[in-house]
Amino acid sequence: MTIFFYKQWFDKHWPVLAANVLKFSSALVRTRLVGVEQIQIITCGVAHWHGDELALVARFGHLTPTILVSHSKDGEIMARATRALGYRVTRGSSTRGAVGGLIALIRAVKEGYTVVLAVDGPQGPRGVCKPGIIRVVQKAGVPLFPVGVATTRRFVFKKTWNQVYLPLPFSRQVIFVDKPISFPKKASPEEMDRYCRQVEESLRTAHKKALMLLVDP
Repeated sequence: MTIFFYKQWFDKHWPVLAANVLKFSSALVRTRLVGVEQIQIITCGVAHWHGDELALVARFGHLTPTILVSHSKDGEIMARATRALGYRVTRGSSTRGAVGGLIALIRAVKEGYTVVLAVDGPQGPRGVCKPGIIRVVQKAGVPLFPVGVATTRRFVFKKTWNQVYLPLPFSRQVIFVDKPISFPKKASPEEMDRYCRQVEESLRTAHKKALMLLVDP
């Protein structure tokens, strides 16, 4: 056995191992799920902010949702880890491969799979919605559910652009799925910009509601 062999084995398997560690860690967080039943009974789009993904990813794999992951090396790691958690993965981004990625998401919804997407990606700025998820739910004719998260204690990866965080074991968190938003099939550029602002506001509201329930359960 050579060092190269062990490196190949590690590179192939560590995302799956990391996914299992995340699943175990998430099980130690006292989590209150509010409104999740809404997305369990219909096919839909689910919107969240970048940064919340580690708090959310272990909670929705049982729904076999579809996510969009970039073509990058980091994207390959993410794809392997999320598949291990139950997700269907399609590859693409808002830059290279954007059209193909969105078409694959639309196809997934039409096949009956819920789609989950961080709306302010793939490289930010944080808190600014891009039109991709709106186009997906428009074309597929399904509602979009905003999701907010609040936690009592977290570890923030401060060197990441999106300030992704990990809820700490034995902390408390609330995941709040708010009421759905629907969009018409077609929209002008001005209307699309207004819809993006609507999604941003709905996500801020979902986060506020999650925080209220965390502070005053």
